Amino acid sequence: MGDGVGDDIRKASRDAFAKLVDATTPFRPELHRYCRRLTGNIWDAEDLVQDTLLKAFASLGSAQGRIDNPRGYLVRIATNLWIDARRRRAVEDEVLASAAVTAETAAPTPADPLAVQNAAGRLLGQLSPQEGAALVLKEVFDMTLKEIAETLFTTENAVKSALHRGRTKAREDAPLAPQPATRALIERFVKCLDDLDLAGLLSLMTDTATIEMPPLLTEVGRKQFEKPGSWLWQSIHVHPELPAHLRPPKWVNRIVAFQGEWIVLGLLPPANGGTLQGVNRFEEADGKIARIRSYCFSPETIAEIATELGLRAGVIPYRFPGAEDR
Repeated sequence: MGDGVGDDIRKASRDAFAKLVDATTPFRPELHRYCRRLTGNIWDAEDLVQDTLLKAFASLGSAQGRIDNPRGYLVRIATNLWIDARRRRAVEDEVLASAAVTAETAAPTPADPLAVQNAAGRLLGQLSPQEGAALVLKEVFDMTLKEIAETLFTTENAVKSALHRGRTKAREDAPLAPQPATRALIERFVKCLDDLDLAGLLSLMTDTATIEMPPLLTEVGRKQFEKPGSWLWQSIHVHPELPAHLRPPKWVNRIVAFQGEWIVLGLLPPANGGTLQGVNRFEEADGKIARIRSYCFSPETIAEIATELGLRAGVIPYRFPGAEDR
């Protein structure tokens, strides 16, 4: 497939998804409330909403006939995704138990089966998405380091490091939840943002890190982070390619504690009222940032956070205005 054809398909898909986001806008607040009740967690609810939109987008091409009840269509997809996720956890525990057994083979006594299962659960929660994928690709599919690196758009050395961390954590009494980044690391990140220091930002990221801004963007690895137009690049340059009426002002970054983790609020400058426009979450591995999740097009999530923190939420769209034209 040539680059030109690939670009055409990418633009057509982007345009079509933008239309889906617009078409489902009237149902989004209700969908979010439903997902919030299902998951019981603000972050899991937002993830389920975004996964529902992506599933709807993927399934529309195979739908037979007109969808007369789009609200019910989205709710049904969200329900099925939630049920599937609960079922999948058991399968993931079994797969990662195999990795835990591999890590335990050097032990002088056989591993207790329940302990191995618990270690697998800890491992799943502890690893970044890229690290978990590397471990499964190696243990389940027996891929070479080169094959894993190509699949994950990273380097063989980064894969080696991810596998080492995963197997080490399988042997340790690791915490059950993923590790939110420390305030000290986030402070270094925000300082680089405020200083317009792109090189400094890049130096804080692991080689296998991910940056996600649902529903518009997912970036994996240093090669993507370094490109002009990437999330980090735009954080410094603030969309210079956009016309003035679409270009947002540079946000004021504030670190706050929220539900047991440190997050970064993106506030409009005081001249514009200091309203909350975006929220960034961070996960850490080996003293560097392993994952960033940026919520800039999630009005319900931002409104809930603003209310809890005593702030005012800005006008948040579900997608960047004019995104389909770029």
